[in-house]
Parts: sequence; C-alpha cells; structure tokens
Amino acid sequence: MKADLRKAVNAIGRDREHGAGWLTLQSLEALKNACLESDARTASKFHSQIDEVADGLMQIRPGMVCIANYAMKFKEDLAALDTKAKTIEKLKKNGVDITGRLIKYQEKSAASVARHAAKVVSPRTIVMTCSYSSSVCTTLETARRKDIDFKVLAAESLHGKISYGRITVARLEKAGIACKLVPDGQVRWHVARANTVLIGADSVSLQGWLLNGSPTLEVAEIAGRREIPVYSICEKAKFDIRGFITGLRRPEPGFDMVPLELVTAFITESGLLKPDVIYNLSFDDIFGSRLAGTG
Repeated sequence: MKADLRKAVNAIGRDREHGAGWLTLQSLEALKNACLESDARTASKFHSQIDEVADGLMQIRPGMVCIANYAMKFKEDLAALDTKAKTIEKLKKNGVDITGRLIKYQEKSAASVARHAAKVVSPRTIVMTCSYSSSVCTTLETARRKDIDFKVLAAESLHGKISYGRITVARLEKAGIACKLVPDGQVRWHVARANTVLIGADSVSLQGWLLNGSPTLEVAEIAGRREIPVYSICEKAKFDIRGFITGLRRPEPGFDMVPLELVTAFITESGLLKPDVIYNLSFDDIFGSRLAGTG
C-alpha cells in the first residue's frame, strides 16, 4: 500500500471525533484514490493493490460495520465488472465510478434516514440523546426546518478529553435548536423528563445488540423502565449481515453494547423497522440487488 493511502487508512483508524457516516465516506474516498493512483499494468496486480486497501479498511474499525459493508460492496461490484473491462484503464475507471456511486448512495441513504426519523419528532417533544450521531443531528435539524418546536437533552458522553455531548450541543445550537447538556452522572434523572430517546448506532449485530457510545446502555435501560420509546436512527449499512463483528465480546472503551430488546425500532432509509425484522435481512437488502457500479 502506498504511503499516502496507508496514512489515510490509519487516520480513519485513529479518528475518535467523527461518526461512522463521515468515516465511511472517507473510506470510499481512500478506495477511489487507490484506483486513481494505481500503477498496475495487469488486472491481477490492480486487484491485489485494491484488495490491500479494502481489506485494511474492513479491519481498521471493527466496531463500525458500515465501513466494512461498503468496502465489501465495492469489491463485489468491481469483481462483477471485471470481465467487461477490456483494458486496465477501463478497470481502473470502473473502480472510480463504483466509489462515486457508492458515495452518492451513502449520502442519499443518510438524507432519507433523516426524513423518516424526523416524523417521530412532534411539537413539545423532549428528546434525550447521547454520544454523537450525525444521523440524530441531521434528523433534529430536519425537524427544526419544519418549524417543529421541541427540546433536546444531550448526555455529556465524556470519554477521555472528548465530550461527544458538547459536540452534539454545539451543532444543534447552530441550527437554532434548544439543547441542554446533561452530565453523565445525572442521566437517570433527565431521562425521566424526556418522552422520546433518539440514538445512533455504530453497528447492529444480528447476535442481538447494537454498539453505540456511552452512556447509551444506561439511557436505554432507564427509558425502558419508564416506557419511553427508544429509536435507533441508522442506515441499513450498519447492520452486520456478514458477521464482521460476530466475535466481539467486549466493546472498546467509551462504547456500550445495547440489547436490541431495549430498542423500540430502527429508523432507516426504508422507514421504521422493528428489531426482529433485521434477522431476516440479506446483503442485497442493504444495497439493493442492482450493482452499484452499473447504469
């Protein structure tokens, strides 16, 4: 792997300030650059170079399944078009085109998720959230543009020197949304003030849990006892259909494994999905059976 590409992949692995959606886009940009910068003269050498980058991305952030899912989708689409590429230049162009279409697909999916999720935010809603989720923030910004009057309580979600709650508050306040930062030690009292909980998800395991920043587990448990609905706002690309995190037994520091029975529903680009539905999804249900690299 070339030095600049290795640097880009490693930067994604070290990044603790951005969410899964943004890092997925950075991963796709890395794959596009790998195609553009390839000096391969044969198809086998090209695939070897690209696979090194794609496989590196699939391993660099095991807790963010969407990165692995998009990298896998890229590899499959590129392989499917391999026989149609008569020259190495055409093969490289196919790779660039596929990443471009996947980037547009991710952006479109994220926007669709926010439109669906904004429907659960009604006038006088008090939303509790925690960690930082671009999906949650975009949802609330979408609701605000509809002149819906609501308030947000954001757990501080302190990990090391970073407060993900402060990042959330700063973004929402720029959008004119009333938002209060809640110290992590006071979460239990403030959840009782809310009537809706909106959380993101870095990954959703078919073993029956989702991965998200702390203190998501505490928030979800308290909401469950008080019969407050908990919605996880995420794209279907975060569902671990291929079992990338099957062996995960303990999350990295700052993250929680939340049992799916604590989640009322997922709000995806396809709309609202009950947790039990995800067990029947296939990889084609995430991206569609039509190749991202065609048409």
